[in-house]
Amino acid sequence: MKKLCLFIFVVTLSFPVFAQPEKGYVYLKNGTILKGKYNYFSNEKKLRVESAGNIWVFDSEEVDSVLNSRVKRIKQQAPVPETPWFFRTEIGILAGNSENSQSAPFSLTGSVNYLVDPNLSVGLGAGAEFLKESYLPVFLNVEYRFRKATSTPYLFAKGGYQLPIEESRTIYFDGVYPAWSSSIWPGPYYIQENLDAKGGILFNPGIGYMHMFSPGLGMSFAFGYQFHRLHYKGDDDYGLDIDYNRLSVKIGIIFN
Repeated sequence: MKKLCLFIFVVTLSFPVFAQPEKGYVYLKNGTILKGKYNYFSNEKKLRVESAGNIWVFDSEEVDSVLNSRVKRIKQQAPVPETPWFFRTEIGILAGNSENSQSAPFSLTGSVNYLVDPNLSVGLGAGAEFLKESYLPVFLNVEYRFRKATSTPYLFAKGGYQLPIEESRTIYFDGVYPAWSSSIWPGPYYIQENLDAKGGILFNPGIGYMHMFSPGLGMSFAFGYQFHRLHYKGDDDYGLDIDYNRLSVKIGIIFN
């Protein structure tokens, strides 16, 4: 009697481990296609496949999709995060023209984002960028993922404002013509004046690729076009705008 009870207990525990086997095709991410019977473990982290007299067990992350007689091809989705919130921190450079004292200024940014749906997220971010002066970029971040999977390309667009966090290093020379002229000194003379950095707008659209190692940790690589217009102010209502057109190249880490 005890053996019978133990057998029933083991069978009861084992029953939900495997779902009912189904016939169809299993498409692996390495390009392999298997035809036969398949079923997921109860936690859906493993897939058991019986094909041509052989039995394989794959992690769900190795499976691209399955095709059976009831439904069309079912794509393997990415691990579902515990929260729709995620944090992305990025480090990289802004490569571009020589108007800046540095040909590739350093950029460090971070953003807190919310998944509006599985493919679209919006967030707010800030960081530090070292142009002619050091700036604090504050921006809105919008991202669109091409698919809900462990690895996917995505589009992004950042827009906001650069806030100066140190005194300006920009100097301009103003040409002044004297009220009188002569053959000895016919031209203007120049006055050197320091300008105050007032910051300016920024816009950074681009494309990237992300891979999630787990529901809570991933990495990304992105590049795009960054435009920012920095405004400087001098005496007597003098103003100067400098436009920067840069290629942003960044590596990121994603946390949930």
